[in-house]
Amino acid sequence: MGKAAKEEGFINSVREDEIVAALGLLESSSHYLTEPIYQGNADKWPDHQIPFVDYHLNYLKRQPTLNPYHYISNLKLALRKTPR
Repeated sequence: MGKAAKEEGFINSVREDEIVAALGLLESSSHYLTEPIYQGNADKWPDHQIPFVDYHLNYLKRQPTLNPYHYISNLKLALRKTPR
């Protein structure tokens, strides 16, 4: 990763809609565990549940040096359902 990419952050250099689409595919797939996550902010999330896509997109925005392609790839490995 070059210095310019680190300075501006990967989330800014990659189109946000690409990331949302990739996270949406994970969420809609039955092969991954993608339940909504508890959120304590009742003003923004009245039911205290933040959707999977919103949670991970916010995380990527807070971590500007994180490569979103690597992050999504790791999510796929971590959230994959194992056959019983």
